[in-house]
Amino acid sequence: MYMEDLLIIGSGPAGLGAALYATRFSLKTSIIGIELGGICNIVPRIDNWLGDPGITGPQMAKKFVDHVKLTKASFIQGEVASIKKEGEHFVVTTENGSYEGLMILLANGMKHRELKIPGEKEYSGNGVHYCFTCDGPLYKDLVVCVVGGGCSAAIAALFLQDYAKKVYLIYRRKELIAEPILVERLNASKKIEIIYETNLTEIYGDKNVKGIKTDNGRDISLDGVFIEAGNIPLTALVKDIGVKLDEKGFIEVDKNMATNVKGVFSAGDVCNASSLKQFITAVATGSIAAQ
Repeated sequence: MYMEDLLIIGSGPAGLGAALYATRFSLKTSIIGIELGGICNIVPRIDNWLGDPGITGPQMAKKFVDHVKLTKASFIQGEVASIKKEGEHFVVTTENGSYEGLMILLANGMKHRELKIPGEKEYSGNGVHYCFTCDGPLYKDLVVCVVGGGCSAAIAALFLQDYAKKVYLIYRRKELIAEPILVERLNASKKIEIIYETNLTEIYGDKNVKGIKTDNGRDISLDGVFIEAGNIPLTALVKDIGVKLDEKGFIEVDKNMATNVKGVFSAGDVCNASSLKQFITAVATGSIAAQ
């Protein structure tokens, strides 16, 4: 089995940033992931990437990938099933085979948080969605809601207003936690109605979603529910090798992105290097980890 210096798990901005710098430091590097570019591929517009305002996620992903392809890093497509430590190196197993590395970098990001309410699983794909760019265009001239109060929820609502005739943004707190510029855009929209201090208690329908019920007694007829209620770090893989997590479930790293396990590093959204979960911090922490 071929031994790499570094195996990077995750092919989004953090993993690609790490690969670029790792190869500059002459490390034999492989990136393991499902899709090069990761979450970039589904983001409609990015206004806070320095020097390139308004770039789309797919455009950014292509730039990142094209840059990394100029290096000697290799890409292994597949989902990682397990990580094991064997002596002084690591074995990473996917559905397509196993790979060995002297060091590993965990940059596999987060997954959407579920509401865990009646109707959510039953109508998943039939009115309940977790990807607004994928499914939003299906709701032209219909009524939808977005659940959440952060940047992703705000961006989802602003995106959906281009298709839907009405967008409800439902949040459990008194104020949104999205960036002020996004809140300004929401408030300026004639199609978006923000409902504060409210939780969904049920999603109902027949074959497809027909409406929602809330904890303050409201019953709202609508056609689609887009859940943007936060994310959970993907850390199940690290339990077998003893990597420490913080109190919120993120991988704990030091200033060099090193974990408590020798040879294991982490970067991007899955770790606690920064509370700012953005592309710019993902690339930065990946680069620091490679150094």
